[in-house]
Amino acid sequence: MNDRAALHALVRRGPMSRIELEQEIGLSKPAAAELLRRLEEAELVRQDGHRTSPGPGPNARLWTVNEQAGHAVGADITATGFDVAVANLAGTVIGERRIASRGTGPDPLPALRRAVVDAGRAAGLRLADLGHAVVGISGSIDPVTGRLGYADHMPRWLGFDVPARLTEALGITVTVENDVNLVAVDELLHGCARGYRDAVLVWMSRGVAAAVIIDGRLHRGSRGGAGEIDRAPIDPDGHQLSDLIDARGVLALAQRHGIGASRASTAVRRAVAASAVRGSSPGDPEGFLGDLATRIARSVVIGVSLLDPQLVILAGDIGVAGGDRLADRVADRLHRMVAHRPEVRPGTGRDHAVRHGAVDAAVRQLQEAVFG
Repeated sequence: MNDRAALHALVRRGPMSRIELEQEIGLSKPAAAELLRRLEEAELVRQDGHRTSPGPGPNARLWTVNEQAGHAVGADITATGFDVAVANLAGTVIGERRIASRGTGPDPLPALRRAVVDAGRAAGLRLADLGHAVVGISGSIDPVTGRLGYADHMPRWLGFDVPARLTEALGITVTVENDVNLVAVDELLHGCARGYRDAVLVWMSRGVAAAVIIDGRLHRGSRGGAGEIDRAPIDPDGHQLSDLIDARGVLALAQRHGIGASRASTAVRRAVAASAVRGSSPGDPEGFLGDLATRIARSVVIGVSLLDPQLVILAGDIGVAGGDRLADRVADRLHRMVAHRPEVRPGTGRDHAVRHGAVDAAVRQLQEAVFG
């Protein structure tokens, strides 16, 4: 118990002296010394320099987790390729590999295995040196069958037990997670959701999806489909929610307001820029942003009413392009619809967010296994 608490403290706070560790987890001096001796012998901690003493006494020896005691894999699988990273036990990425893999052709698993091997080789590691892996993929994995759903655009990944096949191909335990869920993990740990316990993330791009965080943890639902909102009907005529706020719907809305662009995110960015300056501008940027904000608020109001989140995150290239100006307009309209008033913020839009979330999740799994 003390060993586990000490290791997690060292991961959380970085290098610590024995005295700091004693205070952090409530150990006596002899117990802390014995714990560090035991962990060093097990190659789970190492010495990491000294801290200069402010007085006449000796400098304090610093201890840290041995980063090389385990390695994890995080990957983002898309319809066009793989983005793979290898991280050490402390969560530092030490190897990367990105490859294209398009079409409906051959089995994609050998190409993914090659990408993982290459990422490991970049860090001087073999496949046998790698521990847990987390893979992000568009769609949702059925927890009973392991099959991918809500993913017609990923035909090569349909019709089989995805986690089992990946585990067999890589020779390590693989967890498969929805890609938007992993973006939410990245926002929770490193982005705009840090410090929040309850949040809803809305992903708006070529597709539409959501992720739900309740009490600091992802909520996946009974069959892994929580957040798959794109096909939800929004009226008796059968129109789907994605018709309102996916790239095609947003681009058509921009064109009706006289804002020309080839991409929805570009149209949103131009409207935001035009709304920030006075004077004439092509089309009606304020009208476009207002109508888009209304669509987004109507899309999330039921979920917000049910879950009462502290925060709503507008993610994907459309949400990020809208920045605070779109988020503020969404908040204004949403707050008129519900009694409680969650904050509304744009997503951070970090590059490789799915892969980052996968690495974070894989490292946490690895730490649980290594720390005992």
